[in-house]
Amino acid sequence: MAEGLVVSVLEKSKNTTRRYDVDWLRVILFALLIWFHYAVFSLEQLEGNNAVMKLFNLPLFIVIGVMHQWRLAALFVISGMGTAFAFRRRSWKTYIKERWVRLGIPLLFGTYILWFGIFTPISVTERLFTIFPGSGKMPYGHLWFIYNLLIYSIILTPLFSHVRNNPEGKIVQLVTSILNFRFGILLVPPIILAINGILFKPWEFGEVGMWWEFSRYLLYFLFGYLLISAKEQYFDALNKIRIPVTIITPILAIIWYIVEEGSSIPKIMEGGWVKNGFEPFSLEVISASIIQSFHAWFWCLLIFSWASKFLNKPNKWLAYLNEAVYPTYIVHMHLTFLPIAIFGLMGIGYYVSLTIGTILVMIGVMICFEIVRRATFARVFYGIKGGKSEVEKLYPFNKIERNDLKVLLKIIFHGLAIAMTIGLLVLLIGAGIVNEI
Repeated sequence: MAEGLVVSVLEKSKNTTRRYDVDWLRVILFALLIWFHYAVFSLEQLEGNNAVMKLFNLPLFIVIGVMHQWRLAALFVISGMGTAFAFRRRSWKTYIKERWVRLGIPLLFGTYILWFGIFTPISVTERLFTIFPGSGKMPYGHLWFIYNLLIYSIILTPLFSHVRNNPEGKIVQLVTSILNFRFGILLVPPIILAINGILFKPWEFGEVGMWWEFSRYLLYFLFGYLLISAKEQYFDALNKIRIPVTIITPILAIIWYIVEEGSSIPKIMEGGWVKNGFEPFSLEVISASIIQSFHAWFWCLLIFSWASKFLNKPNKWLAYLNEAVYPTYIVHMHLTFLPIAIFGLMGIGYYVSLTIGTILVMIGVMICFEIVRRATFARVFYGIKGGKSEVEKLYPFNKIERNDLKVLLKIIFHGLAIAMTIGLLVLLIGAGIVNEI
């Protein structure tokens, strides 16, 4: 993620070619994230508890449940892939430095400013350094993705450096052997993921990348790096398994949903059933972990295989959208809650609210992006690469030659960036006020 929230892999490097498909997936998955969060946080507005309405709403719950199993997994794989591309042209020291700038600064800004941490700095700092504080005590809110990715990047740097320095070494040879094996890419990663679930899931409820999910997403991140390190072997393997994966994945989704809904053990897919008096290991929970791991991994393979076939081509909008991903991710939650609260107060139906609200949030995040990308000093806090030289390339700066007018514009856009940041805080406060009405 040296080029953004999940590393952009548009750039050429000496050892690889551009992979537009990975960047397109990055853009698409974060767009889906905005829809997903609006859909989930507005579920209370669903009307009707009778059998007809429950049947009518069933597809929504299936989509949300299934998507939640693979969307973050795919994003961590993409991040690992991008890291593999970036690491080929960086030393480990440069990589760590970029991790801090690209991840650490936006994380701290989000924690202490966007999530009001500056008002309780001691408590927030304590929770910032607490291992697995729980979703209700996370001082960084939805930015846990950045938090985890920063940790993953640091602890895996020695391995990344070793693989980069030994492109024909045993690790890459092992990955290549797995990819060359007919069913290697279909079996080995999900088996490893299943072992992680079997060993760690019984003890604690996994949520937002904590407890057993911490190691789960670390594995996805690592898999992404290793697959790209195998170079074209990975994409060749994708071409071979595209049709089987397309057939099997929907079947796995149905099986996953049946097990999730019909299990006698509560939260069998989320973990922590030992606290409810159930045995840590049994045929039912082991089977559930295996199904869950294969289900999520096959979804990743499904989207990556079809993206490699249809999306690996340049587009004039891709670089722009790619740059927008990180800042829009940072601000989207602040723009989500108030429309939900207002539409709920107005009594607008769930699906109408979801449609209109998602569009409004999409427009809002892009407006925020257009503001901060033109404010030199705000760019780093919102995860946008580059400074003055990049701003000078943007309209209207690139159309003006007079320095005094450029200075005036810079003042205006920095003022807008400050006002936007304050506005984001006001939106959160406003959502809370409306909810209390």
